[in-house]
Amino acid sequence: MLSYRHAFHAGNHADLLKHSVVCNILESLCKKEKPFAVFDTHAGAGLYTLDDERALKTGETSKGILCVNNRLSALKTDEIPESLKSYLEITQKYADHNLYPGSPEICRIFMNSDCFHGVCELHNTEIEVLTDNLKNTPLITKNPYSPKSVETKIYHADGLNTACTVLPPAVKRGLVLIDPSYEEKTDYADVLKAVKTIHKKWSAAIIAVWIPLLSHRKSEIDELTDGMIETAKARNQNTEILVTDLCVQKEDAHIERSLEENQGAPRLYGSRMVVINMPWHLDTQSQDNLNFLSGLIDCDCPSFSVKLY
Repeated sequence: MLSYRHAFHAGNHADLLKHSVVCNILESLCKKEKPFAVFDTHAGAGLYTLDDERALKTGETSKGILCVNNRLSALKTDEIPESLKSYLEITQKYADHNLYPGSPEICRIFMNSDCFHGVCELHNTEIEVLTDNLKNTPLITKNPYSPKSVETKIYHADGLNTACTVLPPAVKRGLVLIDPSYEEKTDYADVLKAVKTIHKKWSAAIIAVWIPLLSHRKSEIDELTDGMIETAKARNQNTEILVTDLCVQKEDAHIERSLEENQGAPRLYGSRMVVINMPWHLDTQSQDNLNFLSGLIDCDCPSFSVKLY
């Protein structure tokens, strides 16, 4: 299935979690002058318009990044966690242009011409939009060593299969971001299989996996999370793995009904990031970030957890 379009969800609570974690990982990679690689398995469109009719239809953007940005105006700079300032500076810069940056755009902001940036997108319409969006120079740069922006290699292909084929890159330091839509039940097992292959071929890579938290997929979510931890620990018991959740509802808030009857709480009660080869301090950064963000987003039951394995 290829029905998923991220424009309905851009800048929602799941993006706040995913992109704040990604920004902190990229900041850690930028601490050394050496180049690094980023491979994004499910790139989407790269950039999203904040008043897109699809975003307005779900209301997720207004409850997520727009709500955060509005409430930031009442806060002092020293009230904002240091670890969150890059992400918020980036999103506010793009919001000034009525845009929200997806992961391909955020990664380009931290990269320079010596880095390798690869992105995959299978959807025929999204790949066209992504290609057009990546022709433009990012609105801001966060790489301290070079003003020259990275050239992105775009793959119109299945992201998991492509990652398993083309990785590792020549550049040995880097990040693999895996965030499919999980439209199919089999996607969970496919992600685990891909992580095992990627980790075996490129054991030094930081592998960051986004997972939607859905009560009717609890067993698949647990199997995927546990399987990734077991895979990484089996290769090196000292591997540090972060598992962090941001929730906007209780797990049992949604009751499965027919589409016509279902007007209750959304299925997606939260989301999770699993990070293998976690950079130093990412756990404390995530704790500070989510403690702050959970108090700003518009939701009924905000909660978060940060666990280190």
